[in-house]
Amino acid sequence: MLILTGAALVLVAFYDFLRTTISLSGTGFLSRAIADGLWRLGSKSTLVLERTTGLSIRGLLGPVILLAVAGTWVLIHLCGYALILRGGLSLVQAETGEPATWVQTVAFAGSTLSTLGASTVQVTGGWWDILSMVAAMNGMILLTLAVSFLLNILQTTTNARTFASRFHAVKASVPDGDMSKQLEGLGSDLTSVVVMLTASPLPRFFVPSDPTMDFPNAIVELCDLTRNGTLEKTSEIVAAIRLLGRHLGTTPDEDEVAAARKWALRHTIPRKNRR
Repeated sequence: MLILTGAALVLVAFYDFLRTTISLSGTGFLSRAIADGLWRLGSKSTLVLERTTGLSIRGLLGPVILLAVAGTWVLIHLCGYALILRGGLSLVQAETGEPATWVQTVAFAGSTLSTLGASTVQVTGGWWDILSMVAAMNGMILLTLAVSFLLNILQTTTNARTFASRFHAVKASVPDGDMSKQLEGLGSDLTSVVVMLTASPLPRFFVPSDPTMDFPNAIVELCDLTRNGTLEKTSEIVAAIRLLGRHLGTTPDEDEVAAARKWALRHTIPRKNRR
């Protein structure tokens, strides 16, 4: 039972990890549940703190959620391999030959996953030796892809904030009636950001302290401009908004612009006057 339970944990965590990092089609069910749950808690806590103390934790939400998701992957892998190793006489103490304790087993599993290989216990040979090799390869994949994944998230967040800043600059510099032609030049930039968000939606949780860099807020305003006819329905920027609604909206049969607006509102924390 220990071996089967541990193997199931490893497979679930590794699937969720690969689904989130390299599938280019969203997040795994485990990562999504953790991220959405922490976002709901964090956004509510942010509003309460800002209203009562004036303290803002907006900038912490994204990093905390990202670390929680990555930490969950590592923790589940660690528990899984520890359970598998405890399923038989897999480890003995190097000096005495006595069976390893739970603490030593967890330490060995962590050392193997981290590819350090330093431990006070050793495998008893055979299939346990192969298991330690598999765990080391698993850990190497986790570390390598996690770093690349983090860099992609930061790049997507930067591009989204750049687009939001450019949108607000255009909005501030031209009258509403002339905005359509000016914003059309941002269509390719928005399409690029939407495609990157479709591949990995986690950057949506990074909330800037400066409202002019708030991407979801910019999407809400663009959707309003589309609905009131300011933006031409055949323009590239409207096509990008529809793309966002089609792939990130929760109801496929809903109007794509309305779906994009709802997505943006779910990831916008209201900015109210502080006491």
